[in-house]
Amino acid sequence: MISPKIIAAILLLSLFAAEVQAIFNDEVKLKNGDRLSGKIVAREGETITLETDYAGKVTIDAKFVDSVTEAEAKAAETEKASKAVSTPLPKTAVAEKPVERKEPPRLFGGEMFGLFTGWEGNAAVGFNFTTGNSRTSQMTTGLRATKTGTKDKLTVYSRSLWNSNRNATVSTTQNAVWGGARYDRRLSEKTFGFISYDFERDRPRKLYFRSVPGGGLGHHLIKNDRTELDVLVGGGWNRTWQVGPNTDTPEALAGNTLKHRFNGRLRLQQAFSFYQNVTDRNEFRFIFDSSMTVDITKKIGWQFTVGNRFNNNPTGTTKRNDFFFTTGMRWNFGKKN
Repeated sequence: MISPKIIAAILLLSLFAAEVQAIFNDEVKLKNGDRLSGKIVAREGETITLETDYAGKVTIDAKFVDSVTEAEAKAAETEKASKAVSTPLPKTAVAEKPVERKEPPRLFGGEMFGLFTGWEGNAAVGFNFTTGNSRTSQMTTGLRATKTGTKDKLTVYSRSLWNSNRNATVSTTQNAVWGGARYDRRLSEKTFGFISYDFERDRPRKLYFRSVPGGGLGHHLIKNDRTELDVLVGGGWNRTWQVGPNTDTPEALAGNTLKHRFNGRLRLQQAFSFYQNVTDRNEFRFIFDSSMTVDITKKIGWQFTVGNRFNNNPTGTTKRNDFFFTTGMRWNFGKKN
């Protein structure tokens, strides 16, 4: 007994063969709706001769014919229909939500003129202590913070150095604080103007206070995601209160600032300022600071700092150079550190 599955397969193959044969045969459609398939072998005047598998040659009067479709045209229509089915319909365009570009806030906008929001930077502290034959203490602190607006930027910075020798008659040998602020205003993609204010004091070294307002132009030599290098030129006015006569001198200013990120944890930050007395070429001074930071966490790091304060014409018996190296903790705040 033949299996029903075999019978079904034979029927499907027969239907498939019939369809294939129909595709490759000519077709004559009569006006009454009937269709005749075969091969057109002749067209003479008002008659069409069609050769069929089931009735041989059949001659049809043209007045009864509605349409004639030849095999090549049928194959082309079939292929076109197949492509139309297989071609995916175009997807309905979905309106994309425009990306909102957040502009930096105004530098002095918002509550309390924005003085307490939007700052980014770091604060550092280091401490050394010895006892026994040598009884000394040293503490250093540092702060650098930046707030960026649409076209301008404000940077504040300070550093302190305190030394104490507990074996000496005068225990505090140094108590220096220096720092300042700088406001930058963008003039072009690479150039900016700035105004600055720097101060310095060290009472044990007979410097009661130094005040230096200034201004000038800056240029972004390098500015990318890893490195920012700026050079500065300008001038300032040095007003110094010290032992002996106070001084007022115009100064030429030159310097640079550098920030470089080696990787996600190791960063370098450096600043250099050089001041030349315009009225006396033999009188000049400079301040140099450089810090290497290794981040332990996102907010806490360990820093190594080298600094140098140089004055070519110090007051009294004060030495011209103050060099220090310190290490300690650093705390980062804000979005960028």
